[in-house]
Amino acid sequence: MASALARPGPAVLLRAAASSPTSTASLQLHRASSAMSWGAAGKAGSVGSSGSRGMSVVRLAGGGGFVGGGGGSLASPVCPAPLTRRWAQRPQQQRAPGAFRLFSGSSDSDGPGSVDDSDDDRPGMGGRDFNAMVRWLPAMDPSKEDEVITPEQAIETETMVLPVFPLGSMVYMPHSDHVLNIFEPRYRQMYSDILFNGSRRFVVPCSNPETGQLAGVGAVFYLEDLKEVSEQTADAVKYVCSHKVIGRVSIKRTLNDRVWADRTGYLKAVVEPLEDGDDDEDLSTREGQLTERFAAIIENQTKLQETVRFTENLIDTLSAARGEDGLWRLAGLWQSLLQNRLTAKENELSTSIQELLRNYLANLGQGAQSKVTLQFDALPAEVRAEFTRLQQTYREESLAMVNSTLFPFVLLVQCDSHAERLNVFGQMLEEEEKRLQAKVALQSLFGNFEKKDEGKGGKGGGGSGGSGKKSA
Repeated sequence: MASALARPGPAVLLRAAASSPTSTASLQLHRASSAMSWGAAGKAGSVGSSGSRGMSVVRLAGGGGFVGGGGGSLASPVCPAPLTRRWAQRPQQQRAPGAFRLFSGSSDSDGPGSVDDSDDDRPGMGGRDFNAMVRWLPAMDPSKEDEVITPEQAIETETMVLPVFPLGSMVYMPHSDHVLNIFEPRYRQMYSDILFNGSRRFVVPCSNPETGQLAGVGAVFYLEDLKEVSEQTADAVKYVCSHKVIGRVSIKRTLNDRVWADRTGYLKAVVEPLEDGDDDEDLSTREGQLTERFAAIIENQTKLQETVRFTENLIDTLSAARGEDGLWRLAGLWQSLLQNRLTAKENELSTSIQELLRNYLANLGQGAQSKVTLQFDALPAEVRAEFTRLQQTYREESLAMVNSTLFPFVLLVQCDSHAERLNVFGQMLEEEEKRLQAKVALQSLFGNFEKKDEGKGGKGGGGSGGSGKKSA
């Protein structure tokens, strides 16, 4: 994502390639110095990271993932004995496939269902600053002296110490399943340690894309399966690991900030389990209201033929209750919707740039060539200006979309009660409700205009017929 937003310089090549001389050219932007390419959105399941302070774009579909990015380390494992009393190992539960599907390629890109360009239609533009309500840890201080807590000290003082594995600007929620490919030496060591001490657990906090700070509450990953694949991958990847998020912890303090900077090991932190404080409270009425609002959103998305939308058969399965198949599932579905909208916006930019370059090549009489390499600075000024405008427009429009896939969900994970989580999720739905209601109103308005025009035409026809009859 960071490379897509950067303005191309002299080292950037514009390349048109086609599978055959007669096929339509597929255009991509290549950054020659780093062999990175810009184009349509990356394949689902990939994880891209630009470091501990840069923005990361994470796509996880069906639990897949390649791992890279910020983190830290320490050398000796610390046994988190108190954790095992709170979270017993859970059997893996399978989710019904196809519960959530996306529709792409609206027949009318400017009509209902398109990714709207107006400020009012951008998700997350309702004025709520979810980021301000999130508790972020202080910035890492590499000069701070490491704090060592032995397993014996942890048991004696009932201090819980867990490894910390930041996976970029992605929020992981309870009851979700994830597969990670492990290749960095520090995280290879981390997995060896959690297997050796039997905990099989680590914390995954979200990273703030603007400051690099870690969220004060993170998901607890439990390692369910590990496969050694170093021989098959020539040691490019050491492990392929399957995990389930079994809970949440509040991160009290990090123990070894130094490794955040030098990457010599993995970060560790003192944590406390975070559990809801209102398990005995009956919230069924509020849960039902939230479920009804979610169902109404699905119906309006279908009515408007939104490019990215839920399927109607999902309505019968909705629940905002506690547990795996309740509110956490709704939050996961909502997260997928917003991420796919962002992908659709990226695809719009890709299509616009490809069309711009195709038209330029066609004017040169090179449209039929299978491969053309151009230097960006050699392009006409008007083409470069349009290219820059497209990128700038995408940057402005995608910023709110990126924020909507991140900060509200960090806040959901941070909530210490089901009631508070219902309230936050309701605020998230409110933005979509306003957007859809405005579109439905416009659609009805234009529909009424068309009916009036048809009515006027019908009356005119009747008048002429009447006069004709009269003269006869």
